Parts: sequence; C-alpha cells; structure tokens
Amino acid sequence: MKSSIWPYLLVAAVGLCIGIPLFLFNPWLLEDLHSQSYVWFLDFSKTIFQPQSAYYSESILLPLLARILGASKTLIAYKLFCSLLTICIVPITAIFALTYLQSVCKTLIFIVLFGFSFQYFQFYILGFPDPLTILLLVLVVFQKRFGAIFGLLVLAMLSHFSMAALGAVGLAFMFYLSPSASLSYTRKSAGAVIIAIAFGKVLLVTWYAVFHYQLVSRLDWVLGKGYTFFLGRYETDVIGFWLTPGIFFLITYFLITAYFLMQKRYAFMASALLALAISYFALFFTIDGLRVFSVIIAAPYTYLLLSFIQSLSICKTAD
Repeated sequence: MKSSIWPYLLVAAVGLCIGIPLFLFNPWLLEDLHSQSYVWFLDFSKTIFQPQSAYYSESILLPLLARILGASKTLIAYKLFCSLLTICIVPITAIFALTYLQSVCKTLIFIVLFGFSFQYFQFYILGFPDPLTILLLVLVVFQKRFGAIFGLLVLAMLSHFSMAALGAVGLAFMFYLSPSASLSYTRKSAGAVIIAIAFGKVLLVTWYAVFHYQLVSRLDWVLGKGYTFFLGRYETDVIGFWLTPGIFFLITYFLITAYFLMQKRYAFMASALLALAISYFALFFTIDGLRVFSVIIAAPYTYLLLSFIQSLSICKTAD
C-alpha cells in the first residue's frame, strides 16, 4: 500500500457511510434522544467526585470525560456525546485496521463485515458507557506494543470493569492461540491483558477510597437475585436468548470458526468458541441483553475477523 493519507480518508469515509446510517436506523433513536431514560450516568457525572453507592459507579471513565468536556451540563448534550462516540467506532476502527492490514481491499472487507454483522451499531442504548468501552477494547486488537495494549485495556477497565474484564479474558485466550505469526501478539501480549485487568481494578479501588465510594458490586447484585431468577428469564424466551447478537453475526462467527477448523487451527477455533461462551454466560446473568453481549464479544470478534481476512489469499496486488 502506498504511503498516503488518501487510503485512510477512503476507509474512514466508508466507515462513516456505514456507521451513520446504522446509527440512524435505530428504531428508538428519536424517542431515546428526547426521553429522560437512562440518566443514571449523567447524574453520576455531575456528582462523580462525591461519595457513591450505586453499582454502576464503577464505570467512571465516560462520566469523567463528560464532566471534563462539559457534556454533563444537559441531558441532550450528554446523549449527543454518547451518539458521537457510537458513530465514531466504525470509522476509527477502519483507520486502525488499514494500518494493521496494510491493504485497502482487505480493510474494506473487514469493515463491511464488522459494521453490518455487529448488531450493536443499530440497536444501541444511549447513555451507557458501552460505545467508549467497545472502542477501547476493539483498538487493543490492532496494537503490537505491550504498552499500547496495557494502556487501552486499563482505560477499558475504568470504562466498565466487569464487562471489559470478561471481554479481555476472551481476547487473551485468542491472543495466546493466534493461528498466524503476522497476527500473533505472543504470550507477552496475553500477559498484558491479565496485568491490565489487575491494574485497572487497583485504580478503581484507589478512586473509591479517595472519594469515599461504597458500592454494591454487580456480583453482589447477581447473587442477590439468585440463579432461579435468571433461569426463569431464560426459559421465557430461549430462542430469543440465543439469537440476541443477531442471525448475521452468528452465521459469520460460526462460518469463520468452521474455516479455522478446516485449517486445522483447533486451538484458535476453541478460543473463539470460548470467547462466545463467556459472552453468553454474562448475557445469562444480566438483564440488559444485547449491550452486555456486544461489549464482551467486541474485541474477540474483531480479532477473529482480522485473523480470517489476513489468512485469505486475496488482494495481493498493491493498493
């Protein structure tokens, strides 16, 4: 690929052309923008330096950024801030994918598959820290330096610790069992994931101590509800549970894992299925549906797509 800014502008433009329509196709967008729903994080942003007790107060990064940037002054400003983050995921990912793949052709294939199969882009909920968490986790996949992987993951832990940690664990297995030397981040990178989870937790605990947070954790909430509560929810809509990420996503995911099965990359295929199982496990023990699944699977799915596209004997000519 020629060294020029034009390929990056091209893939970013394609990313916007995918991201913006998907964002606007959300059937609840107008209602969500004008409603008073999901204002917890906005209220948290206004009082972030005061004692907290709500479980969602572990997610400090987005409310802190909103406070610093002035997006917490009004509800509409906060939701527009979240909207911008959501729209930017696809074009930013496209730019990093081009840097990584060094092929406009392969990058376009990647971003089209990623954009249209990842159902979150159309069925997001404004107000949660999900877009920031997803973006940070996805960008980890494109990094080749220990420090960059570590830094992005620590920020992801501060954005939403529980979901980011589960997604990072799934990604660590895929890093460790990468099928291609060109995509392998080595054992050191898998180790960076684990260290980043621990360091992110330390930073959060330190924040809690400084500002006198006394939180009921998400784990405490799950234990309080009990297994039968979640089993009952599952049994009321079994098919809906398994189809939460969308049929297109599931077909894409399983076709790619089948491809690696045929390539005799058994360990990597197993790591991809493990990441999927972790996402379904979290989905079972929550009530937030697609948003939970999407955050946890975002990085492993991105890595799976990258590994697949990188392994194909296509786009060999210079871009």
